[in-house]
Amino acid sequence: MSVIDQLSKRHIISSIVLACVLNLIVLLATRIWDIGNVTIPLIVSTCYMLVLELTVALVFRWVAKKHPKMLTSFITAVSGFRFFVAIVIMGVWYAISERQEMMTFVIVFLFFYLTALIHHSVFFSRVPKSL
Repeated sequence: MSVIDQLSKRHIISSIVLACVLNLIVLLATRIWDIGNVTIPLIVSTCYMLVLELTVALVFRWVAKKHPKMLTSFITAVSGFRFFVAIVIMGVWYAISERQEMMTFVIVFLFFYLTALIHHSVFFSRVPKSL
């Protein structure tokens, strides 16, 4: 297995573990504080994070193998794409929900978004420059 395949696999595994940990944290927080019903925000946030992170890992593997000189542009583009998708998801949720539901959704979703952003930054800062 090549270094690129190992990095991609590690990114997938760490993303799944991180999503599970975040779910547990949110569920624990709902037991401690009265946040409201977090079932739908939790499902949407988890799906957002997992779909995006798994897609990034698989596309990273393809870009690193086929077009290694484009890796820096890919990593930058992922951040922009992640932000765009987050804005679209929050816009759709805003259009279909009430005020209190929106606040709960934003809190849960931003927790997942910021954690995924930190995970992305830390993971790709450790990718060897020699790929």
